[in-house]
Amino acid sequence: MARLEIARSARAWLVATTCMFCVTLHGAPVLADERFFTYIQEADMIPRGGWEFEQWLTFRKGYPEGNHQFDQYLWDFREEIEYGFTDKLSGSLYLNFQQEQNVAQEPGLADSSEFSYKGFSAEVKYQLLNPYTQPVGIALYFEPSYSPTEQELEYKLIFSKNIGDKWVLAANATFEQEWERENGQTERESVLEFTFGGAYRFTPNWSVGLEARYHSVYQGSTLNDRLASAWFLGPNIHYGTSRWWATFTLLPQISGNPSDGHINTTEHQIFEARLIFGINF
Repeated sequence: MARLEIARSARAWLVATTCMFCVTLHGAPVLADERFFTYIQEADMIPRGGWEFEQWLTFRKGYPEGNHQFDQYLWDFREEIEYGFTDKLSGSLYLNFQQEQNVAQEPGLADSSEFSYKGFSAEVKYQLLNPYTQPVGIALYFEPSYSPTEQELEYKLIFSKNIGDKWVLAANATFEQEWERENGQTERESVLEFTFGGAYRFTPNWSVGLEARYHSVYQGSTLNDRLASAWFLGPNIHYGTSRWWATFTLLPQISGNPSDGHINTTEHQIFEARLIFGINF
């Protein structure tokens, strides 16, 4: 039954991805605020007084805490509304949801499936240097998240550079603190992440790129003891118009520590894919 649900979810996700890209084909060639990456933030800003809606959809496949008795499929949904307070300062609100499916790989074990609300997030982004007019663009980013059982604080330093109208280069350094309450106790973890990539616009609307991600998880809220780390690397494709845009990334894990066949399965998924669809208004 769970396998049938997964197949249906996968087909629906592929149809949604295809439809979003097909819809953008009818847009005007003049571009507006857009994202060339899905795992990397850019120092570019939404204009003052501008609004944008973004729909995030992330698929992750792995094993629950490294247990190969189950295949785990996670679907993360985020709905974001962003507003430009000034040309250098923007803010966003997110709603977060997740569909988790665990499919047993051995007789006698039961499949499970659960859809849950994961709370809300807020975001503040401030541009220090403009990526178009300065040698490098720099921005600061802060995102707190809250749910009844889990709270997170995310701090990000953003670098990016737009080279003419063809190339976009970007890199982020991220530190996260997480507190999760379970069975009356609070578990503290922290995350250190580095992402970087490049994208090339080969037509006025289309671009392709490459994204790399290093992600490490630590016990304790101040990077106390490292639990695991992993590298991810994969391509992306982007389409943008004056009103909307869409970016899709495939990001398999290529190495991890501690390793399970050269990758880490205790704290990381073995494969991820993300689609972000944005509408400017």
